[in-house]
Amino acid sequence: MFIIFTKDNETYLYLGESLKKTDEKIRVKGNVIGYVIKYDNGKVKLTSTPVLDSSKLDGIIEAVLVGQIKELNGYIFDSGKFVVLHFGEIKGNVIPNLPYLLVQGIPVQKGDLKRLVELMDLSYDLVKYMLKEYSDNDEVVRRGIISLSHLGKCEEAISLYKSLDKKFPEESLAVAECFEKVGEELEALKIYSFFSESKYRELEQRLREKANSLIDEFEQTNNLKLLYQALNVLPTYDAPALKLGWYFFYKKNYREAVKYFEEAVKRRRDFSNLLALAYAYVRNGQAKEALDLINEVEKIRRNASTAYIKGLAYEALNAPSNAEREFMFACKEGIVEACSKIKPYKIYSPLDQFDPNSWIGYVLYGYKVEKVIGTGGMGYVLLVEKGMRKFAMKVIKKEFRYDELLYEVAKMQEISKGSNNLVRILASFVDENFTDYFSSPPAIVMEYMAGGDLREILVDAEYSTLRHSSRWPQIVAIIFSQIADALIHIHKNGYVHCDIKPSNILFTERLPKFGDHAIEALLNGEVVPKLSDLGSAVKLGLPVIHYTPYYAHPMQRFGHKAEYNFDIYSFTVSLYASLTNNFPFPEWLEREIEDAVSNPLKRQEVLKDFYNVEPRLDYVPEEFHDIIIKGLRGETSIEQISRELKYIIRYNYGLEIVSAQRSSTVEI
Repeated sequence: MFIIFTKDNETYLYLGESLKKTDEKIRVKGNVIGYVIKYDNGKVKLTSTPVLDSSKLDGIIEAVLVGQIKELNGYIFDSGKFVVLHFGEIKGNVIPNLPYLLVQGIPVQKGDLKRLVELMDLSYDLVKYMLKEYSDNDEVVRRGIISLSHLGKCEEAISLYKSLDKKFPEESLAVAECFEKVGEELEALKIYSFFSESKYRELEQRLREKANSLIDEFEQTNNLKLLYQALNVLPTYDAPALKLGWYFFYKKNYREAVKYFEEAVKRRRDFSNLLALAYAYVRNGQAKEALDLINEVEKIRRNASTAYIKGLAYEALNAPSNAEREFMFACKEGIVEACSKIKPYKIYSPLDQFDPNSWIGYVLYGYKVEKVIGTGGMGYVLLVEKGMRKFAMKVIKKEFRYDELLYEVAKMQEISKGSNNLVRILASFVDENFTDYFSSPPAIVMEYMAGGDLREILVDAEYSTLRHSSRWPQIVAIIFSQIADALIHIHKNGYVHCDIKPSNILFTERLPKFGDHAIEALLNGEVVPKLSDLGSAVKLGLPVIHYTPYYAHPMQRFGHKAEYNFDIYSFTVSLYASLTNNFPFPEWLEREIEDAVSNPLKRQEVLKDFYNVEPRLDYVPEEFHDIIIKGLRGETSIEQISRELKYIIRYNYGLEIVSAQRSSTVEI
């Protein structure tokens, strides 16, 4: 093949084996840089077959490699209709007379599947070609979905994705972005719930902001359709339902108010939502439902608002003495409406309210109070000192029943003695007949855990390097092997903890922020992980009231009697969350389970989904797979888990485990 072409302002004649410059003039335009010629006795005659520059080509072209111009590092390809010149290296072995595909001008041997797959992001034409020629190749199909997404062909990417039997993270995340682009954010959110917690949270935040914007627009226009739109933006976001509830409440349409407050509670079962629903129940004439709900709410926290609504419910149920008691409490706590419900002469009583900070510097039972380190629904947690040692003192609020507390403290104190990995209960000071709450409040003295909890390590930016180090799985294995030993001790005493989660795993000292240092500290006992909150524990076979969403087994949430498997499940979820910073099951299943808590008719179907959905293991180190699967399915014991974790530590990681010592006697 003879050709004439221009390159770098020079004109060349290529005559089979030779290349020479020429003064011949040719017209070139666009991607045409020359022509095939006939050459006879030094005379050049142009044909109509153009020579194209590969660097200016789009799409894909099938052509055969027919020659090489070594002087210019060039290659000649014949497509049948035109000739293509490619200047530069060609990846792989260069073999003449083989068919090639020119992808955006890049030559690739037609059978080089790996290289063609690498280039699919460059050309929509190549994607279509590959999906046609290799329709049975799963890798090509998955790569095609990703490339279609990157090339903006979202409708095609989504359609192809839906046809897959198995879906893997890379193509799923690419398609999720497409779902966002075409306005199907909830489909994207569903995918992110499986494959990316960070993207899930980012999209969830954007959808919340979208719903918030609609709520703000409603405030300006009073167009109720905007609230209904906001309600459908994010099925887990309670703000639009709350806004609708209050809208109808102030319109005195209490039936509709109840409807939307119930929806808010389904979406987020927290204290304020439950309180709003109970108030709407009262106004809608559902006093019994209001009373039942407030009793549930007060298991979380009792305050002036719960007392006032409870008083209204008792009043509607014609129980005046009970109503007066609740109104009295609410009035003293500052609810003016409650005061109007009481005879004025019954309201007066000496001032006995106080700020827990007033205890600072005071001595309680021989312990000097240094500061208030926490306030919860049940009481205050104080940092106290005695004999140059620090302790944590939990002071119980006045509204709790002390006879129940006496039993709880005795139970916790006895159980905590037997394991070095349980937070010790050291003393209790409870007198049902106390006369001065300030100077002799009911209190429990516990070990002071200066190292914080595991949840902080999982979320705090200062521990990011540790969490992303290659040593992190080893650290997690060591921590949970010790917590497993604590749980074995609880079970041997016939109790179920019922609330195992990272925030209830505390450390005696701060865990070092670098992998090797953290492992050394855990193995030599400088830092000891301990299981806390024994107050949630119940006797095996007794009803379970308390639970934490995501960590609790569905049967525990549905109110079944305590089983050891509840702890094994929560332990396994906590282990999984610590390894992956995610939860093993998708968000939609969590929503179904929580919905079924208040709707028993849905429980059978939810349990079917729960047992059919496989946990995501792609980000879990392989050595933990068996523990995770069996732990989530209740097919193992905590003793077996403990043995397997110790085996992983010793034989997979080559670390020597020092047997934990039982707690020594602590002088208090």
